[in-house]
Amino acid sequence: MRPLCRWWSTASRPTALVCAGVLALAFAPLGSAAQDEIVARGNQAYQEGDWDSAVEAYEAVVASGHRSGGLEYNLGNAYFKAGDLGRAILHWERALELSPGDPDVLANLDLARSLTVDAVEPLPRFWLTSAASWWVDLLSRRGLLTVAALGWMALTGGMFVRIVARSPATRAVAGWTSAAGAVILLLFAPALVVREAGVGVPERAVILADAASVHSAPAADADLTLFEVHEGTLVRVDQRVGDWVEVVLEDGKVGWVPAEILEVI
Repeated sequence: MRPLCRWWSTASRPTALVCAGVLALAFAPLGSAAQDEIVARGNQAYQEGDWDSAVEAYEAVVASGHRSGGLEYNLGNAYFKAGDLGRAILHWERALELSPGDPDVLANLDLARSLTVDAVEPLPRFWLTSAASWWVDLLSRRGLLTVAALGWMALTGGMFVRIVARSPATRAVAGWTSAAGAVILLLFAPALVVREAGVGVPERAVILADAASVHSAPAADADLTLFEVHEGTLVRVDQRVGDWVEVVLEDGKVGWVPAEILEVI
């Protein structure tokens, strides 16, 4: 499933354009006739320039419990065309989680971030953390599930054949097959657990308000203001106290904001 619409930039100030062609989900049946009909209606609305109707259709599919990289990508496109940069970034970030490394999503996000008010320079990451993150995101969720399932079948199937087979040659092949399955599981099962359970993965969110004050404590006191954040800024959620959330920006700045101004990816 390859999306047909992406960003292009021109001149010194980037200009974001999402083409109004047939979108990714037009080619990806969701398993439900009702969902497929809603997606088709959203695609048609997008092509006709009715961005709000496209958003409404795609959000209805999300509300029904379906999640996919293509759906989130389409939602990001529709939200951007509707003028909502924050939610566009939010859904493209979700698309990237479901389809790691997708070049179309990455291209959209790179340019979208250049359009945000906050020019946040990420702190350098420890190489081991970067390597682990790269490995976890190497394959999509479906790819990880497929590889892990194949590894499990090779491990258990090889062990079974080795037990019941009488031929030494067959038993030897079964042993190698079982060993290969074990190696595959050792390499990819931990990445699957991290992706599915979120073990060790920080909770991230996107600022959706046009502008918001970041406070030194969880209280609505102007004297506690440290700095401002703006729509589309990516933050890490550290802790929650009532209606307040402590966030950390990619450049290391820390502060408290109302929970209502952001949404978790």
